[in-house]
Amino acid sequence: MAILATKGNAISWNIVEKNLVLDARIRERLTRKIATLAKLLVHFPPETLHLQVALEQIAKTHNYVVRLTLRLPSNILHAEKSSPDLLGAINAAVDALEREVNSFKAELRGDYRWKRPAYRARLAQEEALVFAEPLERGKGPQTHLDVVRDLLAASEPRLLAHARRQVRMAELAGDIPARSVDPRALVDEVARICLSDPGQKPAELTYELWFYRLLGEELARRREQLHQELQLRAEPVARERGETDEAEGYDAERPLDLVTRELEPEETLPEEQIPDEAALSPDLAAARDDLIDALQRTIKHWPRDERDVFDLHFFAGFDATEIAMIKRWKKEEVEALIDKLARRIRNFLRETAS
Repeated sequence: MAILATKGNAISWNIVEKNLVLDARIRERLTRKIATLAKLLVHFPPETLHLQVALEQIAKTHNYVVRLTLRLPSNILHAEKSSPDLLGAINAAVDALEREVNSFKAELRGDYRWKRPAYRARLAQEEALVFAEPLERGKGPQTHLDVVRDLLAASEPRLLAHARRQVRMAELAGDIPARSVDPRALVDEVARICLSDPGQKPAELTYELWFYRLLGEELARRREQLHQELQLRAEPVARERGETDEAEGYDAERPLDLVTRELEPEETLPEEQIPDEAALSPDLAAARDDLIDALQRTIKHWPRDERDVFDLHFFAGFDATEIAMIKRWKKEEVEALIDKLARRIRNFLRETAS
């Protein structure tokens, strides 16, 4: 199977050589072997994927070590094999990585994000994926740490949006003073921890879940630190009030109808009658803003755990199993809380529309 660079559906990859130089024959066999991975990755957007192939010859034993590191949208998979025969090590490593991919995909099939419209559309299209020509020598990630850094960069927009929502909700609820925590600083601290020692990631977590757990723990640490500082100064934590809290709206980054769409209602809900924002008349736009403001005023009075689950599920898109891993809770507790929140939001929408 030839590897051809196909515009729009080609997976990037690079080769890192240590104590050896690939000849043309081995290089061709390598490209043919990794091409078999492409058919397993068809459900992933190609721009979110990268394969690093690290080849090394050990001077003392003359054995070859092949390390394959595959970056996915939410995780990093790794396979490593050694053999006196380079081709044998390559074949064994690719076979091992294929098993890792199949295992990861089996877990994803239970993830409701996998079933969202964008994913369903890709499943229906079944676009063929191939690997592009490998990057030039020295280009692309050269170490495992580089792969982690690339995944952090790809995850940063969603992680920062989550941090902003978490900080905003904490401010509105009076958990922290306004502008006392910088969301960007939270994300930077997550990156610092991950890049200082990627090996400390818990084995049961994907990298994405680890990022979100670290962010929640860092916000909790800063919240406690602020509370202690305020106690020492004998100054009460003032809850900011005024027009700015209500005017900003709870969700400046995602329309309300996308939140309620995740509820999978059994009947028509009032929010389904909200037109596209681009086509809203001034009166309808004002009504929509009033609805979002009312939701914001409601959410800020919820307990912190409920606000966290609301954001992680309805905004960040994690399922009950993933939230349980992020929060270190039991899955059954999360499922019950998600169901409770879904009913509460439905009732809120019906009451608001009546």
